[in-house]
Amino acid sequence: MPDIAGLYGFITFALLILFDHGKALGDGDTLWHIAAGQHMLKTRAILTQDIFSHTALGKPWTAHEWLSEVIMAGVHQHGGLIGTILFFFLIAALSFWLLFRIVSAVTNDWVAILAVSVALTFSMTHMLARPHIFSWLFGVIVLYALHKQDRWLWVLPPLTALWANLHGGFILGLALQGLFLGGQLLDDFFTEQPFSFKTTFKTIRRPATFMLLSALAAGINPFGFSLYLFPFHVASDVFAQGIVEWLPPNFQEQWLYRIYLLIVLLFMSLKSVPTTWTDRLFVLFFINASLTHQRYMGIATVFICPYFARMLQSSVRIASPFRPATKEGAQLPTSPLSGPLAIIITAVILCMLVGPSHTKSREVAETFLPLPESSHPIKAVAYLNQTVRPEGKIFNNYAWGGYLIYALDPAEKVFIDGRADMYGEKIFKDYRKIVSLDEGADKLLKNYGIDWVLFPHDSVLVRYLKATGKWQEIYSDGEASILRRLTASSP
Repeated sequence: MPDIAGLYGFITFALLILFDHGKALGDGDTLWHIAAGQHMLKTRAILTQDIFSHTALGKPWTAHEWLSEVIMAGVHQHGGLIGTILFFFLIAALSFWLLFRIVSAVTNDWVAILAVSVALTFSMTHMLARPHIFSWLFGVIVLYALHKQDRWLWVLPPLTALWANLHGGFILGLALQGLFLGGQLLDDFFTEQPFSFKTTFKTIRRPATFMLLSALAAGINPFGFSLYLFPFHVASDVFAQGIVEWLPPNFQEQWLYRIYLLIVLLFMSLKSVPTTWTDRLFVLFFINASLTHQRYMGIATVFICPYFARMLQSSVRIASPFRPATKEGAQLPTSPLSGPLAIIITAVILCMLVGPSHTKSREVAETFLPLPESSHPIKAVAYLNQTVRPEGKIFNNYAWGGYLIYALDPAEKVFIDGRADMYGEKIFKDYRKIVSLDEGADKLLKNYGIDWVLFPHDSVLVRYLKATGKWQEIYSDGEASILRRLTASSP
């Protein structure tokens, strides 16, 4: 029988399936990731340049998530989009199973349920079927290893090498190791009287060595150590101001997270809560990250979770409802591994049931996990696939680029998609100028040779183009409009 952590992980997996309602596919990036993986599986080569757009065709591309994309394409081949969602739900559930084990080691089970559920709730804001979910699991594994120390440190270098081929979040693993080291140094400096550098060096030498080995192991990927520069490039001001998930949180909308931060600060001020320098560094680092980019709100609550649980335990006396066995009442034997095994087996069975040969069960699954029409131009693409498509180059909505790459048949080179880092600042700026109808928007459309436009029906751009009399709306379904230029696009 699963232990409490295993049950928590399994329930998390079940709840994600039952209540996600397709939100995990609400982002077009999932779809171009699959398309990239399909190309790599077909050609048996890693993509190193753009093949999906007409604006950056042939431009060098650091496909830093190449292994994730290959895995996603493989899962999609056998389980379709539903299988892809289930796969990432599996990764997420294992992440919170392991987080529960970390937290329950420092508090009782009731507090662990409460604290981990808070982290899970905030993580739902970014629960998308995308490679960053690997960073949830790998980050929690690093946290577990750092709490355990000893032989668990040997896990860190090979884990980092694998992580660097899955997602750029591998830098998080190095940051976690650095925070632990920094906290240990500060704890020794402020608590040891007198401070002995020699003693402290002996203490940190081993974890520092593994951190160095991990940093070197990250270079074992097709792009080498240049991956270290990628997170700084994609988080530049141009992209951070134009991509929703990279914006700072709006506390009028994210008021629950504001309350969470206030509770953390309040607990930190209480003398009854034991706080180490490692705790302080974790809180400062992750709160700063979440205040800079809203996509990090969930990850912040995950890695502050052990400290948050200890704060709850120290400040609020909560007795665990899970009583230990007594001599008078025997307790059912539990296994720490039966829970994650049950999650994995269930996920595999469900993926098989939604495969190409199981039409009826896949249709049932799609009622729980549909591809949301509000996020993708599904009807417009179906129209384009069934009729004579406009000739020439397309200008498309940024958020729809991934779906167009995935679903248009035959394939069409897009103007832009979620790979903002690959397109570069100029193309991204030009896209924003066109969308916001800045001065020169018409000239930009002409310079890029745009012959037809696929954009949200109620957008300012669509209304403007129709009003000019130079564009004809050839399709509209209330969600998306397709417009064709009536005059030649060449400058």
